[in-house]
Amino acid sequence: MRYAWIDQQVGRYPLLSLCRVVSVSVNGYRAWKRGGKPGRTRLTDTQLLRLIRAVHAEVKGAYGSPRMTGEIRDRGFPVSV
Repeated sequence: MRYAWIDQQVGRYPLLSLCRVVSVSVNGYRAWKRGGKPGRTRLTDTQLLRLIRAVHAEVKGAYGSPRMTGEIRDRGFPVSV
């Protein structure tokens, strides 16, 4: 609801000022405006660690962080190096 209000007011006032008034970040507003990715599945740190260990075992330790990152992304999970 805060972001929708900001969206209505953004033509009249600076975005930074509006975000400060309702205590949200400019990045948060911009992410809301983009719409995000509703089908995205996020993992907890514990789940991610289990997945990394499972992939590591599957490939017998052959993957470094770039290939591991790609493998996890290919499985549908957003990760970074």
